[in-house]
Amino acid sequence: MQYNTQRPTLMISEYGRIIQNMAREAAKIEDRQQRNAVAKVIIDLMSQASPQFKSIEEYKHKLWDHLIMISDFKLDVDSPYPLPEKKYAVVKSDQPLPYPKHKIRYRHYGKNLETLVSKAKDMDEDKRHGLAPVVANYMKLVYANWNKEAVTDESIRQDLELISGGLLTLDKNITLDNPVAAAPQRAVGYVPPRKPFNKNNFKKNRPFTPGLPNNNRFVKRKKSF
Repeated sequence: MQYNTQRPTLMISEYGRIIQNMAREAAKIEDRQQRNAVAKVIIDLMSQASPQFKSIEEYKHKLWDHLIMISDFKLDVDSPYPLPEKKYAVVKSDQPLPYPKHKIRYRHYGKNLETLVSKAKDMDEDKRHGLAPVVANYMKLVYANWNKEAVTDESIRQDLELISGGLLTLDKNITLDNPVAAAPQRAVGYVPPRKPFNKNNFKKNRPFTPGLPNNNRFVKRKKSF
């Protein structure tokens, strides 16, 4: 038994190992005309992964590029598109991506606010004056999402000046927008949940229907003397 770890590396897992083996076997065919015919058959098989894109030109180009890549760039065919070069192919690195280790000073405003403030340092005074209301409205929105409560414009104005180090200041005559929580959208055909069935209430309140068995036969009646 042979495990996948003992086999050649799978270049593009989207197409599977069988397609990769077919592409590498096609590269060994000496007859160029036969090699081109086999390549077109493999392209048709590869397109079955996303048949809705078969008629799109960019998708066809991608399939031919992937075919050359999974053959380890050894398949020499008459492609309708320029053949990709190996030096531009994406190579997987064995080193894991480092986890971002940045501390957010004001977590309820998020990292995007710090990015906006850092960009304001390279702006002139007029652009910073126009950017301040935009940043303040954004701060009020994310504050409401984080704390689920209202915040005054004065608090946002003070926080903006504090975070930006005085670069962004908001005029006192500016009124910020009030963030409104959007109501949940009901999908088409939504049926509200029914109330739990109460057997006792059903028997007591169900009216008597002539011609049918007595619906109130389970209701306790007072004894008559």
